[in-house]
Amino acid sequence: MKRNINISRLLTQVVFGLIIIFFIAIYIQGNFIVGKQEKEFNFQNITGEAKANKYSLKELDAKTGELRWELTANEGSTHDSLKAATISDVNAEIYKNNEIIFTLTSPFAKANASKKEVYLYGDVTCQDKKGNFLLKTKRIDLKRGTTLLAQNGFNILLGKNDNITGEVASVNENGTTIKVKKLKEAVFKDIILLGENVLIKRNETGDLIKAVITGGGKIILKNSNNDSLSADTIKWHANQNIEAVSNVIYLSQNKTFKAGYLLITPDGKIQAKNNVVISDGSTTCYGNLFNIENKSLVTISGRPKVIQKGKRISADKIVYDLNTGKVEAIGNVQTIVDYKV
Repeated sequence: MKRNINISRLLTQVVFGLIIIFFIAIYIQGNFIVGKQEKEFNFQNITGEAKANKYSLKELDAKTGELRWELTANEGSTHDSLKAATISDVNAEIYKNNEIIFTLTSPFAKANASKKEVYLYGDVTCQDKKGNFLLKTKRIDLKRGTTLLAQNGFNILLGKNDNITGEVASVNENGTTIKVKKLKEAVFKDIILLGENVLIKRNETGDLIKAVITGGGKIILKNSNNDSLSADTIKWHANQNIEAVSNVIYLSQNKTFKAGYLLITPDGKIQAKNNVVISDGSTTCYGNLFNIENKSLVTISGRPKVIQKGKRISADKIVYDLNTGKVEAIGNVQTIVDYKV
């Protein structure tokens, strides 16, 4: 009797053990299958796609709630988990005080709705409401705010005659401030600009009032016989002084001025300093400070020296007439004549 009870207990333990082994096997197999599926079906690689006949996107000012810009397109397809879209036949408007200040068109655009960022590409055009501003480029970025960023080459027509061409341009909401990288040429009524980094300021009526060149560049003064001024830094103000700093070269007709600093005043006076050199045909003038009256009489100080027709003249001060070539030396004059055998 006792033996039968032990056998029953043994059988019960064996069955219970088999059940546990069965569930463990199922658990292991289930984890293996799930792991395999996760490798084959990575959630990070999921991208949602959808197509629509109409697409729109806009940005509002976070403080005032006013509309900054709005974009519409005839068709588009979303991707990247429906966060971004590629759209075509695009129209956009830039707003200020609830009024349209710029209208844009392009054949294509890419938009990110979550970031409120868009760039239009292809043959992009942008113009103002009054017709005094026309921008053509291969790409315009619309970011937060109302500033336009033109890239991959651009051309801007201001009014009927002023024109700007370059590689990259940032334009503020009313076109009065234009920042250009790699400016090919900017043609205005009074001057022509070229340079690596150029800031252009216009007034509300569209007239140029200020230009600043950094990183090297040149201006051509159209009202002064197309005299040209190149330097690392140039500051031009309408009806005010023109300043040039570092590696300055000023070309006026057949005369060349080189200096570390040069200042041109509205009345035609020129001041140059820091290792100044003037080349005028067979005459070369040296000194540390030059003052020029009406581009004719040059007063040279700071160890001045003139080399002219085989003669070397030094003095405390030298006055050189650019029109006649006459030299007047004042104080401690020394003249050395080079004789050729």
